[in-house]
Parts: sequence; C-alpha cells; structure tokens
Amino acid sequence: MIILFLFLQVDSLSLNQAIDYALAESPAYNESRASLSKVRIQFYQSLSNLLPTITTQARYTKRMILNLKAAYYKLINARELLKASEITIKHAQENLKLLKTKYKLGSASRLEKLQAEVFYLRALENKANAIMQEISAQEELKSILGIEHNICPTDSLTPPDSITLPALDSILAIIDRANFDIRSAQELTNIARTGLVLSYLAFLPKVSFFYGYSANTDSLIFDFQYYKDNHTTDYGISISLPLFEIKTLIFNWLTARKEYHIKKFSRKRVELESRKALRISYYTLKGAIDKLRYAQRALEAANEAATIAREQFRLGAISLLDLLQTEEDLYDAKVSFNSALENYYSQKANFSYLAGEFVLNKE
Repeated sequence: MIILFLFLQVDSLSLNQAIDYALAESPAYNESRASLSKVRIQFYQSLSNLLPTITTQARYTKRMILNLKAAYYKLINARELLKASEITIKHAQENLKLLKTKYKLGSASRLEKLQAEVFYLRALENKANAIMQEISAQEELKSILGIEHNICPTDSLTPPDSITLPALDSILAIIDRANFDIRSAQELTNIARTGLVLSYLAFLPKVSFFYGYSANTDSLIFDFQYYKDNHTTDYGISISLPLFEIKTLIFNWLTARKEYHIKKFSRKRVELESRKALRISYYTLKGAIDKLRYAQRALEAANEAATIAREQFRLGAISLLDLLQTEEDLYDAKVSFNSALENYYSQKANFSYLAGEFVLNKE
C-alpha cells in the first residue's frame, strides 16, 4: 500500500491511509524510531530491562497520530469552507447581475446595486480566507507526512447520529493505567527506585567464585596427556570490600536517592496535570457536542430562510437588503457548522488520547 502511494505521489488519502503512511514514511516518526534504537543500545549496554522504551514509543506514536488527525480535520474543514464560499459567490454574482439589469432599467436604485457589489466582494474575501486556511492545513499535514504534494482528503466529516460519552468518574478510575503520560512517569519512577536499591547494594562485599588450572613446560609441545598429568588446579572464593570506593558509593547513593524523590514528585505532578487535562477535555468535548447540535439546527434554519428569501425577492415581496442578509446568514451558518464539526472531531481525538486505551479501544 505504501509503495502504491509513492507512485501516486500521495495526492489522495483517507485518514487511515494518512496514518499508515505517517507510520512508514514520516521523518519525525522515523527520527523517533532511530532515537528508540539508540536507547535500546544503551539498554543492552547497561544490562537493564527497566527502560521505558515501549511506553515512550507508544506515547510518541499516539501524539503524532493526534496531530495528524487534527491537521486532516482542518484540511477537510478548509475545503468545505471553500465550497461554501464558491456557492455564495455564485449567488452573489446572480444577485449582482440581476441588480445591474434592474438598475439600467430604472427599477433598482444605485444603493441596491452598491449593496449587491459589496456582498459580492465580501464573498470573494471569504473565498480568499478559505484558500489561506486550506494552504495552512495542507502545509501542516505535509510537514507531518514528510511529503511535498498537496493532499486531497477522501474522508468527510459527518455529524454523528448519536453521541454517548462514558461517565467521567469511570475514566478517572482507570486513568493511572490508561494514560500514556502517567504510565511513562510511573516507569521512570520504577527505574529511579531500582537505581536507589542498586546504590544500596553497591556497599555490600563482592563475592565471586573462581576455578582454573595451569601447567608449565620448558618447551613447546603438543602433548595433551602431558598437560593433563602435570597441571595445577586452582579454585576458591574471592571476597572484596569496597573500602577504597566508599566516597564514590556515598555520592552515588545520595544522587540515586534524590533522583528517586524527583521522579516521585514528577509522577505526582504528571498525575495531577493529566487528571486536570482529562476533566477539561471531557467538558470541552461535551461543549463541542452541544455546539455542533445547535450549529446543525441553525444551518437547517438558515437554508430554509435563504430558499424562502430568494423566492420572495423574485416576487418583489422583500428588499435586496433582506435577501443579502439571509445569504450572509446562510454562509455564516455554514462556517459555524463546519467549524463546529471540525472542533467536535478534534476534541474527540484529543479526549481519546488523554483517556488512553479506555476510549481508544471503544472507537
């Protein structure tokens, strides 16, 4: 699949395809993998099996995917805004053309013609803003994927039929084993605790067992039976006391002790910050859900109002100003709805990241 993307210059991607591509080709992710390999080398050098490499890698991967999702959602929103602005421009052109004709015939005032021109220019301005948003989203996504070609998202953001959030208390109850930041801090604390224990053990005498044999000869001969009959066997127990290293051991112990205390406080800080972030994200997501529902209803109402206003304007029942106002309200409703939809998906992804496996396994 990745090879196919390379030949196609990666111009059309679904969200899942973008994630797969990022995990295979993203420079930032490959840099993380190289750093992980370096840590593993240090792991084997130190003969320690306690380094938190797996958790660190998982945490980085989830963070990168979170950023990728946010950029992908922004790109979808920008393209939807561009479509909405083009539709508004089309309506503005029709209105302006009609008003110019009426103005020539003397059935429309100069003020009405100027109002139509202002609305048309404002629609062009909205399109320019949408283009800039798309460029920004494209560059952000290309930076994450490590590519030079623009992306055409094949996925779309659709309003969910129903949204049910798990109880906040149920998530907080398992956050210690679900949140990646907390798990990483816990493992670093375990490492510091092990280092402290090892610094204690360094004060103990070192006991070793040895066994060997040797043979002497005045000439170089290759008679294994001779060596077997004339060898001397040595074996015993060796005990060494670290008397000459006592100062170094004391400082190592003090350093390990302080490091353990630092990691304990750091873990507590991470736990508090993660719980705070989760609570904020939870209520932010709930707010995003409510905002999406209101924006969807407002868009439906604005669509209906615009349809009625166009018909009434053709019949001469309302003024141009009333028509332009409903057109502007419709565009603003589309912008609000698309922004609310993007915000919902972004907040959902952020909440899933903070809640860890609890929500990620549900999705």
